[in-house]
Amino acid sequence: MKKIFIGIDFAKEKFDAAIIEACGLKEFGDRQHGTFPNDKKGYRQFIKWIKDNCRGTVEDEWLFCGEDTGSCSIGLSKWLYGKGLDIWIENAYSIRHSSGIQRVKTDKADASMIAEYAWRHQDKALLFEPLSESLTQLREIFLYRHKLVQQRVAMEVRKKDKESSGEASRAMSFIKRKSKHLMAEIDKSIKECDEMIDHIISEDPELAENYAIVTSIKGVARQNGACLLIYTNNFKRFDMDARKIACYYGVAPFGKESGTSVHSPAHTSHFANKLIKSLLGQAAQIARIHNPEIREYYERLRTKGKKHSVAINNVKNKLLRIIVALVKKRTVFS
Repeated sequence: MKKIFIGIDFAKEKFDAAIIEACGLKEFGDRQHGTFPNDKKGYRQFIKWIKDNCRGTVEDEWLFCGEDTGSCSIGLSKWLYGKGLDIWIENAYSIRHSSGIQRVKTDKADASMIAEYAWRHQDKALLFEPLSESLTQLREIFLYRHKLVQQRVAMEVRKKDKESSGEASRAMSFIKRKSKHLMAEIDKSIKECDEMIDHIISEDPELAENYAIVTSIKGVARQNGACLLIYTNNFKRFDMDARKIACYYGVAPFGKESGTSVHSPAHTSHFANKLIKSLLGQAAQIARIHNPEIREYYERLRTKGKKHSVAINNVKNKLLRIIVALVKKRTVFS
């Protein structure tokens, strides 16, 4: 049973922290607050501050909690994990919408709110576990490739806009020539990223095994395979539950019912990672065309009157269920 709950409000240069001492539903003493630099020197000051304010407790009774803010939260999370301390990195939406109306918005108030969230919901805590070195490298290359693709698309759109305008001038000629050159360079960098992704995966036996299973399904290729490995921590996250993965991907439908007047049809939430949802959508479209089992499933849904968008979302869910089942069985798709 945890007795000390430390809420952390992360920022790039610093972080604010709040301490709550509680047992069961009862809180003891006054809440403590502090601000520290978001670097290793600040981390050491942070731990010393906690020890000074939590005398009579042991580290096993502490629970750290913070919002998932990406690069701002990863440094302290890894440092605390390395010290053997329990830290829970939670989705910001979950914390905000469990805390009622917040009349004061300051870093100090946010840290206190996060500490209270950890105290009230400690039974739901999912302790932080960092990605392996291979997955960390894979994630960086994967996201860098995505940025390159975005740049190429933006340049292609601008180039076509200029061409469609019909203008013929030295400036337009210069822009088109430079755009063509830059897009060729981006294409080269994207290809090198793909080669690096393949190399990182092939060097790690655990990643390589699951990657081979995932990409054995027609429609699921390099980018979706890498995406699944990264965002499921090589399927160690989400307890091998396809429904939980579908929720994270933003493809699990939820309806609303209340009394006799509210009956909303099931629909997906917009609170999801748009990148991975888009990638899964591409996989579903390709699988619908080239995978006989998926094509038959899609056509059966359409025959029943389902809209194309609904049928495709069902295909996304089916793909995730197939993938999780294959990974559990350690077998490829046949």
